[in-house]
Amino acid sequence: MEKEKMTKAEWLEIGYDKNIIDLEPFEKVIFKDAYAEWFCMKQKYIKGQSLDRIEVTYNRYSSDMAILEKCISEITETDIIKDLTTIIYKYGVPTYKELARIIQIVRSPITFMRDLGRGGAPLLDWEKIKRNIPTKQLTSGISREFAVKIEDVENIMDNVIRWNIYPEKRSACLLLCMNFYMGLRIGELASLTFNDFDFEKNVVKIYKTESKFYNRDINGEKVGTMVYRVVDDLKTVYSVREIPIMPECKYIYEKIKAHHEQCKYDSPYLGYDGSDTILVRSLDRTLRRLCQLCDVEYFNSHKIRKTFATMLHNRNVPIRMISDIMGHSEIGTTENHYILSYRNNYNDMYRNMHDALNYKLSM
Repeated sequence: MEKEKMTKAEWLEIGYDKNIIDLEPFEKVIFKDAYAEWFCMKQKYIKGQSLDRIEVTYNRYSSDMAILEKCISEITETDIIKDLTTIIYKYGVPTYKELARIIQIVRSPITFMRDLGRGGAPLLDWEKIKRNIPTKQLTSGISREFAVKIEDVENIMDNVIRWNIYPEKRSACLLLCMNFYMGLRIGELASLTFNDFDFEKNVVKIYKTESKFYNRDINGEKVGTMVYRVVDDLKTVYSVREIPIMPECKYIYEKIKAHHEQCKYDSPYLGYDGSDTILVRSLDRTLRRLCQLCDVEYFNSHKIRKTFATMLHNRNVPIRMISDIMGHSEIGTTENHYILSYRNNYNDMYRNMHDALNYKLSM
């Protein structure tokens, strides 16, 4: 029995946007057109940063996909596996997360069309597809990635707190040092204000982050330059949390506050150093320059976060508590990605850092 065509009113009733997609059902829908329509719909419901990530993934891999010019009604699991295999030969075996992003840009447009009853979109076995694609396996427990070396941490702490090695970025340098005792995501760190610290409860309130995105027109095209903005829209509900203030955090907090008062800064952000805004990329540049000035091997801001988690793990803090402090939705994320190997005896790291900072307190 031939399927009845849906009326324009029926399409609009289920949320179909008449300005984006032709409302008349048709049999042949090319995959790249399905992707374009799905992408236009998606921009209404997700953050700009996530939208940019989808676009980057599509632009990188779509040219290697034979299904791009194929009708979605003719696409099979074998076609998708062949395309993914081609991508692996060209770019190497992806991580599980990267594979998930690649599959998203293939699966979502097809599923979108299927939900709308358009183009004869097939019902595919996506688990079968994933089983046939190799990914980089991450072993549980201790990662092969190394944490920041204790001597490098002590070197940076000494040069920043005691010698003020990078005076024009004093606040940002102190904030980066503080993160060795908080383990925040870089966006969360950049958006920290003085009011986020509650010394009566002895906690730091984490509920916002710096987000970057492009404004887009109705067709999904980027408009203007990238926008940076502090938003109270964190990664997951688990990201909204309160973490305990360690004594070292309070000490560095007072250092930052005193620097702001001395410079007469009128900004609530801890990392403010006289520029118009606090940007994640500014903190990243500061960290890179700081590593150069202290003559230590460069490590990115996320390595500080992982080093903090590893410090807690090696001090026998329960993994569930570490996961809560890190703002993870799953304990497995903490275990598999945030507990690092350490070149030295890591069990002594916290004591050494604590002793080093106490030495500076007594100066």
